[in-house]
Amino acid sequence: MIRSSSDHVEGSGKRHRQGPSGWGVDDQSVTAPSLDGPGEEPGELSCEPQAFAKITVLMTPRAIEGGGVLLLLSVFFAYLLAPAVAGVRRRIRLGRRRRPISDATAIALLYIVVFVPAALAWRGSRDRVSHWVHVTAPEAVDHLFRSGEFTPVNRLIARAPLPSRARSAIARRVDRAIAYIEREARQTLDDLLAAAPHATWLAVAPVLAFLLLTGAPGFHRSALRVLPRGHLQWRGEEYLRDVNSALAGYVRAQTAAGLIVGAFCVCGFVLIGLPNAVSMGVAAGILELIPAIGPVTALIMAVAQAGDRALFVIVFLGALRIVQDYVIYPRLVRRGMHLSTLAVIVTIWGGAALAGAAGVILAIPVAGFLSVNLRHWREYRDIERLVRRGQPRL
Repeated sequence: MIRSSSDHVEGSGKRHRQGPSGWGVDDQSVTAPSLDGPGEEPGELSCEPQAFAKITVLMTPRAIEGGGVLLLLSVFFAYLLAPAVAGVRRRIRLGRRRRPISDATAIALLYIVVFVPAALAWRGSRDRVSHWVHVTAPEAVDHLFRSGEFTPVNRLIARAPLPSRARSAIARRVDRAIAYIEREARQTLDDLLAAAPHATWLAVAPVLAFLLLTGAPGFHRSALRVLPRGHLQWRGEEYLRDVNSALAGYVRAQTAAGLIVGAFCVCGFVLIGLPNAVSMGVAAGILELIPAIGPVTALIMAVAQAGDRALFVIVFLGALRIVQDYVIYPRLVRRGMHLSTLAVIVTIWGGAALAGAAGVILAIPVAGFLSVNLRHWREYRDIERLVRRGQPRL
């Protein structure tokens, strides 16, 4: 703990503290315990190692989660850029020999094309985005869950030709589902507000993607040269290839999921009659690239625009979420990363239980990476056993 000498008034014998309004208040009746260590003069700066240890313990998981998410975003961005870099190198050639430009030059050109318009657009819409996050979205959530938007659902259940027990059970399940949606929406808003001060760290992702794209070939060659020639070098090359295939499969699955959700949302929002249906559907598809936070953000955006059609939007997006999470997305991941549907669902649940939104974002890539490691370890162990069996006994 840090204490300043301004807390004391020399020669008065009184403790001088700051009042709620900032004015100095002399307090003779209340004495606070001294925070200075033994042997220290009052007013000196002192730091307790225990306090730093507690801060370190609390911040380390957050730092690991943030670093993991940032690294994943960088890898995702690098895999998205890789085909575009190859296309730019094929089209732009310099000199008499028509040599292609370097990877670094191609990436720099793509960054100029992508980020300069994005920076100009952000400069013009920054205030509106901030107002939406801090004012519009919370008001939309409060209006949705406090103004009786779900009353028609309760009336429909009450009029259903079912036994009273069945109606009561359905009503309880509907109330639980509504409470879950409200909890997730408010949690997403809290996550957005908490992440807003750290948004500048997103600028690290393009830098890391640049380093990955330009340094990956050299790293691949250097890593293989370290291994002894023969079986281990071949095994190392296969391992790096499978890791690359798993990450590329994740990027393809996530991109395909965004395209599918965007197409469905455009069609659904047009049928519902939502204002700006096409742009809202495209935004929902882009937000689908961000697991957990993206879909809930799309729900809040759509509800904020829906007005008296909010209930139809919630039913549509809820049904789409069920089909997407339990049918479409697991199959996309299974094809790209060779994970079973059950493994994908359990992995996402486990990530959500362990680390919330960050856990959901990191769950599938980490599971794919661990799956590749486990498979190669088993293959290496089996080959070593065969080699030992084939050796002559002395």
